[in-house]
Amino acid sequence: MRKLFGAFERFITAMLGDLTPTGKMWARVGVVTLIVAAAMSFDFGYAVSLKHACYLALLSFAAAFGPEVAHKLYEEGRYGFCAFVALCASGLLVIEFGSHQSYTAGIRGSNLGEARTQNVRYDGAQERVEEAKTSLKFWTERLTALEAQNAWVTTVNAEALRSQLASAELAIKQEEARGGCKAKCLARTKERDELLSKIALAEEKGTLVKQIEGARKVIAGARDTADKTERRESAVQHANDSLARLVAFFGQGSTKPSEHIMHGAEMSANLAMALAGTGLPAFCLLVAGLYRKPRRHDDDTTIPTTAPMSLPAIPETPQPTRTISTRDPQPQVIHTREVIPSAALRRWSVRDEVQQMLRAA
Repeated sequence: MRKLFGAFERFITAMLGDLTPTGKMWARVGVVTLIVAAAMSFDFGYAVSLKHACYLALLSFAAAFGPEVAHKLYEEGRYGFCAFVALCASGLLVIEFGSHQSYTAGIRGSNLGEARTQNVRYDGAQERVEEAKTSLKFWTERLTALEAQNAWVTTVNAEALRSQLASAELAIKQEEARGGCKAKCLARTKERDELLSKIALAEEKGTLVKQIEGARKVIAGARDTADKTERRESAVQHANDSLARLVAFFGQGSTKPSEHIMHGAEMSANLAMALAGTGLPAFCLLVAGLYRKPRRHDDDTTIPTTAPMSLPAIPETPQPTRTISTRDPQPQVIHTREVIPSAALRRWSVRDEVQQMLRAA
């Protein structure tokens, strides 16, 4: 861990130079956010290919340090290179913003889709339970009414009644064989029809009993499925709804946002998150560069050194002998003037911190 932190600090120093404690803190935040932003770009590019992933991750690093490099070139007076770097950094940041926007939209959309799919399953399981309950109630009420109107149904089944049907048919045929089947045949026919009605009622009762048993099994299975199927809450959906309600309330005085506002809230959230992920690393690194320690003249090997030039010699005039008191010595002061031919060095020499060091010397 210590080696990793040391490498982290060396990377900051190599990229931004010697920073004050405040600058180092900004740089650390910037590099950490940059690593996260690069990981987002890598994840988005990996959906296409590994090469795209590596390319977009490296692009994030280049885009984040671009504004700080442009600012440094501006301070050095290299305005042409500053404009070129700023233009390139703007293009890279736009490309990175596109990748972050697509990645954010994909992640948020996937979260919404998974939650909706899960909730459809949950609602379906609940609906199956309610449908089975409704069917069970209907069949139970029908069976109760059937038994109330025909009390014999509870003691006789359809098979027993079918065995009596054959006897009734045989009785009708016998009467027809004797001839003159009038009133007797009519009575036997009514008995047979009543028997057929009873068989139908007994069969209906058996069917209702089977349906009730099946409904109870369906309810038990549906309840088991519903218990295992959890309803999923989407944080993305709640965020979109909250933003849409705020816009509708303050913009239209309504608590029910329209479909247009709902879509606008979702797109605005995606764009805001992508913009933050793109601009935050560059902002932190740019602020860190503002806290760079000033470079001393003797440490800068790139600045040409010139020998101090003295003023033209002034002819000496004889001075009267003067006795210097030991109590109040007056040291002799020699004034010199140094000519700085380099424009960059002249700008460096007029900085406040350089003037303070010269006055202190």
